[in-house]
Formats: sequence, structure tokens, C-alpha cells
Amino acid sequence: MQQNPPPKPAPNSEVEASKRIFAVLAYIVPVLGGIIGLAVDGRNPLTRNHAQQSIATVLALLMSFLLWAAVGYLIGLAPILGPIVSISLFSLVVAMLIFLAINWIISLLVALRGRERTIPFANRIAGRLFREDRKAKPLKATG
Repeated sequence: MQQNPPPKPAPNSEVEASKRIFAVLAYIVPVLGGIIGLAVDGRNPLTRNHAQQSIATVLALLMSFLLWAAVGYLIGLAPILGPIVSISLFSLVVAMLIFLAINWIISLLVALRGRERTIPFANRIAGRLFREDRKAKPLKATG
């Protein structure tokens, strides 16, 4: 008598709690949790998705702050209006922080349920950082 293998869960179906631990850890301990999740349970697509997005979210926030610092400093050098415009540009960093914080909380709740979700903007960064089809290309000889 032949036994049928257990059915595979659908992509958006809930997964057992033991497979959700590292996905949730990626959001609770921002960068370190994502790195640990990728190192320990990187083959699990749920963990990989949430860990990559968690790391990318922190990087997106850091990049927006550094971009503001560089541009704000240069604009701040202009007399009178420079500092005003520079401080006003900081509202964009605060808006990005609020946007990513809301998405962070929603993604944490989704990871607790064992489902996948993409965070807008951070998903693009994660796609560029963790592209799995990236291969080293040979250098062309110049001559």
C-alpha cells in the first residue's frame, strides 16, 4: 500500500510555529536577527523573505538619513534660506521613518502568522542586495 506524501502548503498558507521563529526574530532584533535567520534557517523561504526585508528596511532608513545629511549639509551652507531648507528636508526623513515603521510592524504581524509580505521600497533594496542569480562576471581585458 502506497502512502501519499503530505500536501505542501500553499505560498500564502500559515506555517508551523517552529518555522516562523527566525522570520519573527528578523524584526524583533533588526539587523542581527536577520543575519542570524539567514545563517541558521536561510533555506526556509519565509525566513529568507522576512530576514532580507528586515535588513533592507534598516538600510533604507539609514540611506535616507545619510542622503539627507549630505544634501542638507551642502544646502545649509547657503546663507539665510540654506538652513531653513535643510531643516525642512528632514521632514522627508521623518516621513520615511514613519512609513517604514508602520510597514515594519505590519510585517512583524504577518511573520507571526507565518505568511510572506513585501515591504514597498525595502523590497527593491532587498532584491538588489540579495539577488541569488548574481554571478561573478569575468573581467574584460583592455588593450
